[in-house]
Amino acid sequence: MMNWKRAFWILAAVNAAVIMLAAVWLFQPSPAVKRPARPSAEGATFTVYAKKAHLNAVIHDYLAEKTKDHPLSYHVWLADRVYVSSDIPILGRRVELVVSFVPKVVQGGNVELTEPVILLGDWKLPVTYVLSYLQKHAPLPDEVAIDPEKARVYVALNDIRFGNGYQVAVKNIDLAADKIVFTLTIPTKS
Repeated sequence: MMNWKRAFWILAAVNAAVIMLAAVWLFQPSPAVKRPARPSAEGATFTVYAKKAHLNAVIHDYLAEKTKDHPLSYHVWLADRVYVSSDIPILGRRVELVVSFVPKVVQGGNVELTEPVILLGDWKLPVTYVLSYLQKHAPLPDEVAIDPEKARVYVALNDIRFGNGYQVAVKNIDLAADKIVFTLTIPTKS
């Protein structure tokens, strides 16, 4: 008769230990966000006016190349906000995680993604915890820095070098009007 009580308390202790370990792992502090200094690029500079559809194609190709060897893939697209989605395995099923941001142009032509909304399936998740998880586990390019404490993502576009050393700096983003203006610097040999 007493064996079931002993088994119950052992199971309760194991459950408590697992929950405590998960909480410790989830709430450990994340590393400080580093923002690299802007390297100078000399060359011919052009002002480019683009639409969301054009940039979606460029972003897709860039991320496909950067994350091709990582098991966790994600997609980024521009609509009324900037969206990032990935299918993550939960209890043997793939569930879509969608994070959306409002883009803001910051100093140097870089982009800061603010006001995040995070959905796992139909559930709205706490922003700080999910951004901490993504900062630690997502295969992000070096040019992307997540700051969970301020609920933002910093994209250092001026550190990205496209084919032949091309460099981009954003001047204006107006997703509602489908107008995105940026400069494209093409290095010269002189």
